[in-house]
This record gives sequence, C-alpha cells and structure tokens, in this order.
Amino acid sequence: MKRNSLFHGAMVAALATSAIVVVPTAQAAEGFSDVDMSKEYGAAVKDLAGRGIINGYADGTFKPFADVTRGQVAKILANLLNLDTQKVVDPKFTDVHQSDEYYGAIAALANEGIASGFADGSFAINQAITREQLATMLTAAYQLENDTNDWTLPFTDIVKYSDAYYAVGPLFEQNITKGITATTFGLKETVKRSQLALFIQRIEAMQANRVMQKFSARDLGANQLDAYSYDNVATDGEQEFFKIHHTTNGITVEALREGSGYFMLIGYNIDKDENYEVVDTQKYKVVVTEVDGKLQLQCQQTDEITPGTALLFEEELGFDPVHIQLTTAKGYDVGDKVFVYQPFDFEGWEQESIPQGGNYELKLLQAGDYIATLSDDKGNSVRVGIRAETDGYDMYTSAALEKSSAFIPTSDIGFTVKDVSIEQYTGAMIDDKIVDVETSADGVTLKKVGNGDALFAIRLNGTNGEKLYVHGMMYELCGISSLYYELATQQDMENAW
Repeated sequence: MKRNSLFHGAMVAALATSAIVVVPTAQAAEGFSDVDMSKEYGAAVKDLAGRGIINGYADGTFKPFADVTRGQVAKILANLLNLDTQKVVDPKFTDVHQSDEYYGAIAALANEGIASGFADGSFAINQAITREQLATMLTAAYQLENDTNDWTLPFTDIVKYSDAYYAVGPLFEQNITKGITATTFGLKETVKRSQLALFIQRIEAMQANRVMQKFSARDLGANQLDAYSYDNVATDGEQEFFKIHHTTNGITVEALREGSGYFMLIGYNIDKDENYEVVDTQKYKVVVTEVDGKLQLQCQQTDEITPGTALLFEEELGFDPVHIQLTTAKGYDVGDKVFVYQPFDFEGWEQESIPQGGNYELKLLQAGDYIATLSDDKGNSVRVGIRAETDGYDMYTSAALEKSSAFIPTSDIGFTVKDVSIEQYTGAMIDDKIVDVETSADGVTLKKVGNGDALFAIRLNGTNGEKLYVHGMMYELCGISSLYYELATQQDMENAW
C-alpha cells in the first residue's frame, strides 16, 4: 500500500482485458490501421504503444474511439504509480472480488485515496469512466490537489469551487486536459482510448519537470509521518516556495519557485489502542533555486532556532515606539546580536487590517526573560515584559504591557455610575483584593492593588437601574504587571449562557 515515486523506472502498464491483446512492439511502432498518426493523439498512441504502456488488438487496430472502463483505468494507473497491488486492504466493493483481474489495482488505489466507489457500494468495474471521474483520479494520484488556487476555467459546465472545479483546475493549468469544446469540459462524457493516451503522455511530460524529494516514516523509526511548513510564503503572501504532499507512509516535498523556508517532520507511532507516541522530530531548511530554467531542491536538516517575534503597535501603546532599550529581567543590557528591532512589514496583509501609526517587530534570537523600554521623541515611554521560550527548534514569545490602571469614560459606559459591585477570581480562587475602583462624573478608574495573575469581574450600576459589566485580567510577566478589560452588557451576559 505504498505510493512510490511517480513515473519512475520503466512503466509496464497494460490496457488489457480478455478482448484486448498485445500487439508486438515493432508492429505498434509502425502504427495502427485505424489511428491517424498526423493527429496529436496519434503521436501519443504511437509513443506509448511502442513503449508497451498501452496495447492494441490482434487485427492491427487500436480502436481509438472506444470507451475505457473504470477497471482498465485502475490497472493502468496502479502500474504507472508503481503501487503494491498485493499487500492491500480489501475496500469491499460489492462488484470487485479478490479473484478478479483488477482487484489488486482497485484496492491499491482505494487504499491511497485515489479511487472511490458509488453510494450503492459498487466500484462499477466495467462501466465506462467519465472525464470527471478520470480527472478526479489523476489529480489525486499525482498530488495536484490545491484548494487555495483560484483558477479561471473557460468551461460553463464546471461550477466554481465545486469538486469538479478542484479536480479539473490543476490538470487544465498544467495543459494535461482540454475541453471537448472551447467552453465545455464534458464532465459526464466517457473517456476514449485516444484521450487516455493523451492524458498519459501529457502527465508524463509534467512529471518530468517536477522536482520532488520523499521522506518516509521509516527514516524516523516510526510508522506514521506528518509535516508542516512555515516561513514558506513569497512576498505576495500567497505563493509558496515549496509544497508538502502527504502520502500513506510518508511525505513528499515539491519545489514550486525560487525561495527558502522550513518544515518540521514529525515521526510517530499509533498502537492498536490508538495511543499516539512521538518518536522523533526533525527540522529542515528548504532552498529552491533555479538553474538554467530548471528548479533545484535542497532539503537540509538543521538545528537552527527560528527567532521569536513580538509585535509592538502604536495603536496599542498610544505613541509611536521608535526607540527601544532592551535589558534582561534582572536589568542587564542586551547586545544587538540577541535581538532585531525594526518596522514591521505588512506585505500581504489586507489594507483595512493594517493598524495605523508606527508598527514594529522585536525579533529575539535567544531564550530568556526581557524588559523592553519603548519610547518616542516626545517624552512618552512604557515598559513591556517579554518572555522568549524555545522547544529546540522555534522561539515563542509572550508579552505584558506595563499597565496598572485603566480609565473607562462615561461615554463608553453609556450612563452615570451610581455604585459598583466587585467580584474577584484568582487562580487559587481566593478573596485577596486585586483591583480597586474609583468613580467620578467622568467615568470609572480601575486600579491594580494586588500582585499576581488574576481574573476579575465588576458590575457597574446606574442611577436608573442600568447595568454594565467589566471583565478583566491581570497578569505578571518578567516582573511587569499588565491590566486588560472588556465591557459586557446584561444582554451579553445572558446570551453567553
């Protein structure tokens, strides 16, 4: 049940049923009596027949316009993919039995998720395959699935974002398939032998230009393998430098365009009780280059740690933090080899989501507890506690903006506050006072009066029976205390339950 490298080695698939017999290679190379060799399909038939990939009939004909069955396609495709058709799990199609000629091929494709049956439990082994069904199988077989691309298809019979759209789109983009007319794909039309020859020839040409590297679970001493990539997006925010394809027993990394990024490889075992155990984790740096018009792929295992990033925005701080002084939590200065402070690049963000004002990123290259003092040229400053932690591969940061009080104006409250009721919750569920509240005609001021991490809830009562709730959090990081809150109406409270 393994999917080996695609189209590698000699391909010995045969379009064989009891009615289709092998034509000697020499005779096939000379041509079939019913094939027009001046046509595109004729050249494909001649080439593939000469290599023994498809066959003709004993009378010297090819029957280019005869239908191809789902069973025949399964046998050809399983051979082209070099699938193991012996060690398979029975997919239990009602019309496919283990003694059948096509059983191994159909089971292998079903095990890989390439082929599926119908609602009645059958595979329809002798039914002519449709163009939509073949497109679906080819897209899955050659790992062309991509639900992020937005193709422009000229076919009026394919609904955008439908299953057919995602099956035909990659094949059309790669010039593997065309329509039966300029504007019709012909989803329900059957596939002819000549058309299948064209599909195979075109997909071979595409495969020859793909640059891929395989990783198996066995490489990590595991029986399952997973992977995810990061820092793998071009400046347009959408185009990846490489793509990860998941297979039954491993993953394949495919080069897409020049650039570099990383991926994590996770090997794990699942026992009979479905217990999950991670065996090994490896980090790889991927570099894709183009030499003489052809992509080259290098996947190199690395122990470098990806820097952690803290984002610091003027909208949140209240001023433009153009300057930074970074120390350890104990007050020692930190050298510039440990951090980078620079304007944040919003390349690829939607314009309406970009915060106004000065926006910066602090990249930390070493784990630890830090205090960043941010300031501008107008006398404004604030401290931020930042903790950088690593799992051995990546750095993760958390931050606390120093804030010991918050003023909520009457305009935000919506009424004049008569009195308040304070409920306090800490991690230990104790009653130590965490915050105090001062009221005035202008609004309400929250003040930190306790230490440690805590949640709090305050009910503001109006002179006319109005109610508004203040839900807040206090936490301490690297010696810096921070206070945050949000407002909730009585209706919000009721709907929450």
